[in-house]
Amino acid sequence: MLTFEQGGPYYLSGEIDDGKGDQMISIVIPAHNEGRVIERCIQTILAEALPGELEIAVICNGCTDDTAERARRFGPSIKVVETSVGSKIHALNLGDKAVSSFPRFYVDADIQLTTKAIREVAELLGDDSPILVAAPRGIVSCEDRPWIVRAFYNVWTKLPYFSENMIGSGVYAFSKKGRARFDEFPQVTADDEFARHIAAPHERRASPTATFTIHPPRTLRDLLKIMTRTRAADMDFRKQFPQLQANGNTNARRSVKIIASTPSMWLHAPIYLGVMLVARRRAQLKVRKQQHQVWERDDSSRQ
Repeated sequence: MLTFEQGGPYYLSGEIDDGKGDQMISIVIPAHNEGRVIERCIQTILAEALPGELEIAVICNGCTDDTAERARRFGPSIKVVETSVGSKIHALNLGDKAVSSFPRFYVDADIQLTTKAIREVAELLGDDSPILVAAPRGIVSCEDRPWIVRAFYNVWTKLPYFSENMIGSGVYAFSKKGRARFDEFPQVTADDEFARHIAAPHERRASPTATFTIHPPRTLRDLLKIMTRTRAADMDFRKQFPQLQANGNTNARRSVKIIASTPSMWLHAPIYLGVMLVARRRAQLKVRKQQHQVWERDDSSRQ
């Protein structure tokens, strides 16, 4: 019997394994109204999984759609936890209580992560490994997106955040030692920023071969929305955890220098820089109004 504290009530389906789970890989999927994509996410994860290889918990937080029902269609191998609290951080902490194994993955419901990629990342996070947090390499699937969206990602994917051991943007995993770096996930909007900064640069790694698929926004409006949310979350994170900033690898001046010295980016650079400038200004306004914890997501990519 599992007991969850704070912010109930909770509804649990599936079996909770009280064993050690040393041979399994745990996966926590926080899901708020993800009925349109949760099956795609789970199907991709399970496509090549062996019996008992993966321990998966879907944490349906504040859902008003059929996310939980769709997740339960996969049977008792998927643990489904429901909470009325619509908070991703709360869902991550509930997920930690629902699973037992390491390495431990935290996966957004709107991305696609294969069994093969999970195995390759898990190999980086063994008990004796110096790597504490790892992730697969992101592939942005934007072939059918408008030119303006493709132009933005053409630049974004070549900058340090994305190209140098990116941790975040939909998935990251901790070793047992890495997860021991902190107790519960703190109340931040950008959990991926926290995961990336909790480890020093030499303690985190993006797999050179494992990949996952990112589905970007379909419109400029939605792109601005998620970039504004990201910038506001970054500002909040830096304010809460100034002591962790030395572990970062992003710098606006460095990015501008890279763009200026890379002719292949010049055509698309005005789009990227324009989006980031508008997003930054909007984010500053959100932070001043104390609205930075209001979760704005892109529904266009979930169509």
